[in-house]
Amino acid sequence: MVFWEKEAFGMTYKELTTNSVLALAILAIGVVIGRIVYYILDKAIDRTRIEKTNAYNFFRMVAVIIKWSVYILFLSLAIRILGIAQVTSWTIDILVVIPALVAALLLILGGFVIAVYLKKSIEESKVESGEILGNIFFYFITYVFMVFALKTALISLDSGTVNILVIILTGIIGAGIAYRTAASKVKKK
Repeated sequence: MVFWEKEAFGMTYKELTTNSVLALAILAIGVVIGRIVYYILDKAIDRTRIEKTNAYNFFRMVAVIIKWSVYILFLSLAIRILGIAQVTSWTIDILVVIPALVAALLLILGGFVIAVYLKKSIEESKVESGEILGNIFFYFITYVFMVFALKTALISLDSGTVNILVIILTGIIGAGIAYRTAASKVKKK
């Protein structure tokens, strides 16, 4: 029997070598594409000249998240091409969770940005009780995005468990808002 015809991990050494070379090539392409995407985003951020604002760090973080998302995507592709069942099954399970967490983080950040913008807009509109209405919108929008983020992050769990966690989150947030409101009223007196 020739060396190439011997088996390891359920495939011949020739198939394993071919798959390994292809997987490494895909990883290298992923690293190059990730760096190019980050470079383009970095230059776009620098051209906006927002270095002295709070948004600068936010956009930098988004650029890093996008770069690592590209890396994870190509890592996932490389592992699938490698074709080793023992490695593929558990790493794919892990790699599914990471994009879900990144998406949840982006949902939270996006929701917070929208909530702050709407709160400021409502307060600046000089509407009667604008501050209260702005706070209501702020908390509501933040809550809605937190729920979506939680459902996105826990995508691998069954819906019953996620719904129970959402109810617990709702109770905690409601208690926190009630405590903050009561504490601010006691402070004013």
